[in-house]
Parts: sequence; structure tokens; C-alpha cells
Amino acid sequence: MNLTLEEILNLTDLNDFETSQIPNILAIFFETGRQSENVKIIRKGLRFAEDQNLENFSDDDKMVFHYNVANGWSYFQRLTEELNSDQFWLFSQKELDQQIINLRLALSYSHKSQNIIKTCEILTNLGNVFSQLGRFSEAQLYWKKVLNIDSSFPMAFGNIGFGLFHYAKTLYDSGHQFLFFQFAHKYLIRTLDTDIYEEAKSAFQDIINIIESFIDKEDLNNIQDLKNFSLGESEEEIKYRKWCLKNHLFLNPLNDITTENIAGHDCLLLPTMTLKFDKTPIYQTIFNQIKQEFVSARHLLFEGLNQKETYYADKDNLQLDTLDFAIYSYNSEKTKIAFRMCYSILDKIGYLLNDYLDLGFKPEKVSFRSIWTVYDKKIKTSKMNPKINQTQNWPLRGLYWLSRDFFEKDATFSSTIEPEAKELAKIRNFIEHKSFKIIEFGENGLLDENLTYAINREEFEKKTLNLIKLVRASMIYLAIAINLEERKKEINKPIVPIDFIGLRDEYKK
Repeated sequence: MNLTLEEILNLTDLNDFETSQIPNILAIFFETGRQSENVKIIRKGLRFAEDQNLENFSDDDKMVFHYNVANGWSYFQRLTEELNSDQFWLFSQKELDQQIINLRLALSYSHKSQNIIKTCEILTNLGNVFSQLGRFSEAQLYWKKVLNIDSSFPMAFGNIGFGLFHYAKTLYDSGHQFLFFQFAHKYLIRTLDTDIYEEAKSAFQDIINIIESFIDKEDLNNIQDLKNFSLGESEEEIKYRKWCLKNHLFLNPLNDITTENIAGHDCLLLPTMTLKFDKTPIYQTIFNQIKQEFVSARHLLFEGLNQKETYYADKDNLQLDTLDFAIYSYNSEKTKIAFRMCYSILDKIGYLLNDYLDLGFKPEKVSFRSIWTVYDKKIKTSKMNPKINQTQNWPLRGLYWLSRDFFEKDATFSSTIEPEAKELAKIRNFIEHKSFKIIEFGENGLLDENLTYAINREEFEKKTLNLIKLVRASMIYLAIAINLEERKKEINKPIVPIDFIGLRDEYKK
């Protein structure tokens, strides 16, 4: 390809180019548009991208294609919106949709690629856009994945620190907040002697200066012992808690910054709340239920994944071997129960938010996906609920975007940003209402004249683990979102504080 920049920018289509050349041509459009701040050039590149049929592209070319298209949408958004404007705070934006979809598709094609740097860039950008959306807990895990691949990748250190600083400002536990600032400072300092681009380095230095303006350097560097905390008494309990820590499954924001023992307990609660005089502590009641269901689902999943011996309840349960490698066992049922409970918890989060934000939905009509939009009779379509849009609440926006990872048949909610959303919905439907089986060998999909959905055991366990991580993140966003809403309240009348005490473990029988 021996074309000048001017000739490339004047192209009318990309039909004469090899598939391996097209991603790079798109990159030229997007980077040129960004550097010259020319939205028209970026828009032209995005139109070319929409016209492409990727059928003959290699997986590496598809990976780079989707990565570059995501960059195009990011640059377009950056050049067309004003920071902290009403448009910036809109919960639903096409530009963000396209960034997530394309980055996730790029990541799906990266698994067989040898291009480690590109994989790290994809994960870094996914973390960046998730943090922007308000899914800051999950953003940390994307950036940590980068360091698992390349422990010296400088932008991952910077973004982790940048993300932790903003995450810390939302926390209402002062001890947690202080530790977050310490970790943010530690990660940001790692970027100063690297060759990252000056704009990023300057932004990271600004955050360092802010943190050092209210915390002494000596205190920032004096991070407490994170290991000297008990994980239980029995060998089985310790094994369970270590598994939770490793998979970032404790209802504890500290488990987003460390897998050491300090994070090995479920301390997340709703913040201090101001309620009307005659209002019972219903939100704490609902959250108690949600939390217990999550902890139960998590332990069921732990046992389903780790206890492979035959359970006594399965003995003498006569079943026929239908030669399809299907698994019928108490342990596999635990995993299925955990999967189902995750959806139940999400709907209860919607139920709580509907009442707390006074969204006006009838309780029997509430689901996790349904609360975000309202039907506009004038335009005869659904639109973002203005009561939610006007909050400009970062973690609440994160909850909205997390809900977009799930699929519902209703056309109002069928737009998702998760490529596997439809499959998850199908699995849920077949587990709840139809014939579903986990198999040791064979292909996933519909069998028996479409009466049965079959899935490989390892694949199903992986999906369930990912699902419960989403639920854990949603509970963190819920608690922090409510805290931010409580900060906005103006108290004009006398209030009576009510102190609740923790329910003692010996009462949990």
C-alpha cells in the first residue's frame, strides 16, 4: 500500500484493499482525525467500518479491526461532548455502546493471538471505558488482568491508580478510603519513570499531587500489614475464603485492591440513611436479604466447583445412562442453583431502587432491566427515565450499564452490550422452565429437537462464576450509589438517629 495520507483520506471505499490492510487504514483515519480534531475524518472512518464484512478476516485482523473501531468511537465522543456537561452525564450513549461492544469483540478474538501488546491495550481500554461508565469495581479487574499478562505494562499501573483515587472518593468507610488512597499513590508513582505519553504522565502526576496535599508522604508509604487477619478456624473455611479472595468475591471494596486476608470478610452495608419519621428500615431489610442470598449462592458455587466426590444424597438415586455424557449430581445442581439465584438477586436490586428513587413502577412489574426506562406516549417509544438521568450519579450509571449486560425478550430491553447476553438468557430460561443438562463432552446448544439445552460443564461453571462476579459488583454500586444520593439530601427537620447493631453469628442458624 503505497498511498499518501491525502490519498487515503480521499478514498471513497475500501473495496480494493486486502483484509489485513483495512484495520490499519481505519487506524489512519481515526488517529488523523484525533490529532487534527477533525470529526469529519473520524466519522468517515466509522462509515467505512460499518460497511465491512469480516467473514474473510483472520482472527488477528478482526481483533485489530474492532480495537481500532472502538478507538474511533472514543475519539468521536471526546471531540463532540463537553466534560461534565448534561450530555456527558447522559446514562445512555451510542458512543459508549460501540466502544464496549467493539472492545469486547476484540478481546474475544485476542485469546488465540500472539500479539500480547494488543491484548494488553484492549484490556486497558476496557478498564478505561468501564471506569468512565461507573463500573469502577470491574475496571480494576480488567487492569489487573493486564499486569497478569505483562507485569511491567505502565498504563495499567497508571489507570489502576487513577481509578482507585476516584473510587476512594465515593467510599463511606474512612479506613477503606485511606487504604485506597495509599494504593492509588503506590500505583501512580510506578508510572513516573516510564515512557508513557506525556499527557497521561501529567494527569497521573496531578493525582499524585492531590493525594499528597492531604496525606503525608510517610503515611502514604506506610501501608499496614494486610495478611495478619484470620480467615477462619477450620481447613475447609480457610480454603473457601482463599477461593473467594482469589476470585474477588467478597462483598468488600478492599477485595478490589488486594487478595490478602484483610479483605476476607463481607463488610459491605448500606450507608447511613435519612428516612421519613414513619418509614421502617425497609432498605436495610431488603439489603440483608440480598446479601444473605449472595453469600449462600457464592458458597453453593464454591462447593459445586470444588467438591467432586459423590455426595451421599446421590447414592442409590437410580437414573438411566442415556449415552449423552450428561451429569446429574448434587454438586452440579449447586452450580445451577447459584446461577438462578444471581438473577433473583439482580431483580431484588431493581426492586429496592424502584422504591428508593421513587421510580413509580408497580412492584410486580419490576426487574433489573425494566427500571431504567419509561414509555413516552408522545414519541411512542421507551426512553431513559429522567429521574435516573438527572441524578448524575456515577455508580448508579454503573448499575445501569451493568444491566445492559443482560438480555430480555421485550423489545424495550433487548439491546445489550454483552455479546453472550442472549446465550445467558437462554440458559436461564431452560434451567428454570425447560430441559437443561450439563455434559462432560460434546457441543453446546439445543438438542433433542430443540427441547433440551446442553452445555459443557467447564463452560457452564465459567459462566456462573462470571455471573456471580457481576452480582457482587452490582451490590457495591448499589450501596455507593445510595450513599451519593444520601449526601444530596437537605435535612430541614429534626431527625432521630437509629443505631443498628450487627447480627451476631451465633444467631445465624
